[in-house]
Amino acid sequence: MALLTPDYTYTINGVQVRVKMIPDGAKWTNAAAAVKAKTYAGAPYKHGGLICGTGRPASITIHNTDDLSGVYDDGEQYTRATWPNQAMGTTRVHFYVDDVCAWQNLRVGTGLCPADPVGRAEVGYHAGDGVVYDGGNMTSIAIEVIMNDNSVNDAKAKDNAAQLAAGLMDLYGFSPEKLVTHTFWVAKAAGKMKTDVDEQCTTLVYGKKWCPAYIFGSTVHATALKNWKAFKMLVAGYRKDGATQGADIPAAPKVPYRVRITGRPNIRKGPGIDYAVTGVVDKPGVYTITEVSDGPGASSWGRLKSGAGWVSMDFCVKI
Repeated sequence: MALLTPDYTYTINGVQVRVKMIPDGAKWTNAAAAVKAKTYAGAPYKHGGLICGTGRPASITIHNTDDLSGVYDDGEQYTRATWPNQAMGTTRVHFYVDDVCAWQNLRVGTGLCPADPVGRAEVGYHAGDGVVYDGGNMTSIAIEVIMNDNSVNDAKAKDNAAQLAAGLMDLYGFSPEKLVTHTFWVAKAAGKMKTDVDEQCTTLVYGKKWCPAYIFGSTVHATALKNWKAFKMLVAGYRKDGATQGADIPAAPKVPYRVRITGRPNIRKGPGIDYAVTGVVDKPGVYTITEVSDGPGASSWGRLKSGAGWVSMDFCVKI
């Protein structure tokens, strides 16, 4: 069995990343696998669109999947199963990471290799919430942490994932609440929104996937919450206080400034989808933004000068 040769290799925050992207324009060619995945031969193999519509992610989502018995580089095998073998159903993640290294399958827009230009992060399929515009698939980078081997290798895989997440958060300028779990999106889809992001990250929804199960360590909420917070502390220990490690991530423009709003975005009480909807932008036009803030569900949020509330900046074009 021939192993994959990465197209590029780079290091982020001490973790080696081996790059083997799913090609743009890739199609399902295995008819049986396509039918099993509830699609058809000739259909697009990945979404192909830009994350958040802008190519700039709004969060990072942590997942867990199982270690493969007797396999040294699990990420390579998961990557090969995804493409070209077409054996992973509809799952499309940005990174697989284990105790050895990370493998990158989709663009994340860091500029750290030629195949991943700045601001061109692409949509994955990992959060179980379809193509909801403010859902995990459409807005978040997926890190699939390969665990359930032995305590030593699991600890190393978790450590590699924490380093990778920290490096990405530094590049994107993310605050701690931008690191979420698969279960965060499951809870959101079930209408279980919490003001405390970590609580939502560990809100069990009956009959739905509980993930990252090995990082949580238990379905008991208090235990899962404690272990999730411990993982976030591990990530925090690898942060570099905003260092960009050479990637040219543009700074937010100074406020106030004018934007043209397209579509009919919701107006919210605060900067994030966890705030109540107070209205809607009824018609396209020019508006003034007086403050910009991070928040879940969008690459960033802008406060309207009118005082009506906050809108997703993914619907705004600076003029």
